[in-house]
Amino acid sequence: MSFLDSLPFFRPRVRPVGSNLERGTENRSVVRLRRERWFRWSMVVVVVVAAIAVFPRAQVYQYTVEVDDIWRQENLHAPFRYAIRKSADELQQERERVRRETPPVFREVTDAGDRLREKARALTGALSELAEVYRSFRANQAPGQDSLGRQDSLAWRAGVDSFRLGFRTAEWNVLLGEGQADRIVRDVMRIIAELQETGILSVAKDSILSENATIRTDLTRRQRDVEARLVWGQDEAFREVQSRVQSLYVADPVMQSTALSVYAYLMEPNLVYDGRASETRWQEQENLIVPSADIVRQNEVIVRRGDLVTDDIHRKLTSLEAERMERSGTSIQWQRLLGQIMVVLGTFLIFYLYLYLLRRPIFEDVKLMLLINILLLTVILFYGVALRMALVDMYLVPVAVVSILLTVMFDSRAAMFATLTLALLGGLLLGFDFGFTFASIFAGTLGIFSVRDIRNRSQFFLSAGLVFIGYLTVLTAGLLLAGTSFERFADEVVFVMINSVLLLLAYPLLWVFERTFDITTDLTLLELSDTNRPLLKKLSMRAPGTFNHVLQVANLAEVAAAAVGANALLTRVGALYHDIGKMVKPEYFVENQRPDNNPHDALKPRMSALIIASHVKEGLDMGREENLPMEVLQFIPMHHGTTRIEYFYRRALDMTHAKDADVSESDFRYPGPVPNSKETGILMLADSVEAASRTLENPNHKRLESLIAGLVEARREDGQLDDTDLTFKDLRVIKETLLNALLGIYHVRVKYPGEESTEKIADALDG
Repeated sequence: MSFLDSLPFFRPRVRPVGSNLERGTENRSVVRLRRERWFRWSMVVVVVVAAIAVFPRAQVYQYTVEVDDIWRQENLHAPFRYAIRKSADELQQERERVRRETPPVFREVTDAGDRLREKARALTGALSELAEVYRSFRANQAPGQDSLGRQDSLAWRAGVDSFRLGFRTAEWNVLLGEGQADRIVRDVMRIIAELQETGILSVAKDSILSENATIRTDLTRRQRDVEARLVWGQDEAFREVQSRVQSLYVADPVMQSTALSVYAYLMEPNLVYDGRASETRWQEQENLIVPSADIVRQNEVIVRRGDLVTDDIHRKLTSLEAERMERSGTSIQWQRLLGQIMVVLGTFLIFYLYLYLLRRPIFEDVKLMLLINILLLTVILFYGVALRMALVDMYLVPVAVVSILLTVMFDSRAAMFATLTLALLGGLLLGFDFGFTFASIFAGTLGIFSVRDIRNRSQFFLSAGLVFIGYLTVLTAGLLLAGTSFERFADEVVFVMINSVLLLLAYPLLWVFERTFDITTDLTLLELSDTNRPLLKKLSMRAPGTFNHVLQVANLAEVAAAAVGANALLTRVGALYHDIGKMVKPEYFVENQRPDNNPHDALKPRMSALIIASHVKEGLDMGREENLPMEVLQFIPMHHGTTRIEYFYRRALDMTHAKDADVSESDFRYPGPVPNSKETGILMLADSVEAASRTLENPNHKRLESLIAGLVEARREDGQLDDTDLTFKDLRVIKETLLNALLGIYHVRVKYPGEESTEKIADALDG
């Protein structure tokens, strides 16, 4: 059971039993079919909507060319007069230039000197009061003054805390204990006053981008421009004060640090930054920026056929498209959207119609449709990212990964239609880019052909190389035919090289999808065909005769399936596991019995038939325990279908003639179901023919041919092959193939000299 089978929507319905066997079954089936139909079409709608959504919306140019491309269209004339618009980068650069060149506004604080002196007086007075407390505190620290000392200590601490200055103890000693407070305050105030005469800014100097600054005075309502280098910034003012303090108090670091702390308290900038006025001035200057660089006159030639698209031409093209969109309003946007919807619907209609009309089993399987749509949505998402990220190119999108995965999980036809759909969509997203479309189809096709008959993991490396060669071929052709620039060609080669490396992710993704969606691929079948696997190894140990039988049947069925175009690998794997149930009671099957030791001799025919038929159910149980895929499990019940266990049926008839009792034929038939595919039908025929051929005493050409024809005709008349899609031509080819294969097994060997006498001796001993 896959992971999806555990989810409510995908979980198989439990069939009713007993008296409720038929009640309500039809209604539940109808409801489930409706839900599945709704889910399938919802997935289709999601994929189409996602494809429409990834189209670029911001700037979609009619002329989707790049700089250094060759203009392949007819000469383009300007349909009307329009302005050549500056790019977004150019406009941003001009805005930054305005910010750099427009002087910021500062408001002059005219009473800054008065504020400085007021703060200095307040500081001096506070220090004088605190000095009295400090001296009392120091005096009462003598022995015997503990009570007074504690009171003065509390008063001193309260005074320091209320002062809110971050002075250290050494600095307090300088200010209070040594009587230097007046001197330091006076020196610092003088330095600040001198700096204020030039002007102290409230911000750092490096925050001013322009060379000048505008100074506005509130009292006189005048303003003046000064050079930014002539005023002091916060950082410059501090460094200047630090330098002067060091000159005043040489070799006294405590005095220097105390003076700097006083400066931090007294410093009063007299040029305060006015953010609102500065922003208004910048906005006024930005509004004066002209959004256009030049004018294109009506009928002027924009670009001629064969010209190289330069930056100037590209700007004219994009400006023309923008002007058209403005003149048309929203109508052109709706037109573009309607056009995108139409082309996307047409693109996906190709793929979904193919699934609906020609691959109905895939379309009606909800899990398989979910898997396919997940792969499509993943590529669509990558397309959207590539269109919107400058460092990602569309050639980086791994379209070929989807091609390879669908080929391995389904077949080359489904993968080819999906590749065509994704390639067309990519070309549409790039503005009808035929080069990208053709490159994706060509490279994807090479990838599909490389894994069409995958047999080992190394083929994924071969696929990666072939996909790279496919892309490189188309890109080189574009370089030679379309005149693509070599720089662009080199970039795209790098992208497709990365794309090819991403193909190696197909193998781990395949493992995930197999187990999530319960899909059986050729790689899984190859792993199951290994006779050293535990289940087959156990069969060879417990039932060696049956193991030899299944090997012979596998060989016969494989060649017959290949002859009629069926899945030979699946047929072989199904043949290897079709009789695994016989290992439960191997002694009841003739190929494992020894001469004169048949346990059926002691059983009634009905019991013997029940034991023989039970190997089907036991084989299914063992296969489910080993997690065999459903495609392989179905060979176990279908290789017998509903055929009759002929030997025990006729034995029962012989026994009932004497007792005059009825024999129910249904008790001697296998439970079925009948084969539903070419592969299961071929296994039924190969199994019957191989088992019957062992009973022939002299298996020559005529006897084998009659045996095969009789068995095939009996299975056909019994209705066992009605659901297999095998034609009369297929049956004829199968009979011929089985005959040739059996003749190779039972060939007549030339007797060498001496063998005749040896045989006579052996016959004499036997007699």
